[in-house]
Amino acid sequence: MKTLTIFLTTTPYGFENTHTALRLARAALDRGYAVNLFASADGVYNFTPGHQAKGVPDAAKEFAALIERGLHVELCGSCLATRGIAPSAVLPNTAPSSMKRLFGLMKTSDVFVTLGA
Repeated sequence: MKTLTIFLTTTPYGFENTHTALRLARAALDRGYAVNLFASADGVYNFTPGHQAKGVPDAAKEFAALIERGLHVELCGSCLATRGIAPSAVLPNTAPSSMKRLFGLMKTSDVFVTLGA
């Protein structure tokens, strides 16, 4: 099975990167890929439920649906701590992680995409 890893570093509603990440992940899952997403910097906000901009899809809700389909999500632990986000405040089935782990995901991926500012 081929693997796609997405590195997301921007907020849910400040850029179109979240929408792109959602669409890429959905398309890859539809085609049988294993899909990882590593959120760093302000990208961790994509996995904190309870906020939504008007007129756009709810990023956390959409990521939760993809997680149920097999999307593997890791969140930069230092980024969570810097932003005061407790591990209990993020979507279920996501986990604090590290740059060392990101490097491991990169090494084992067939495709690696960065979406950031």
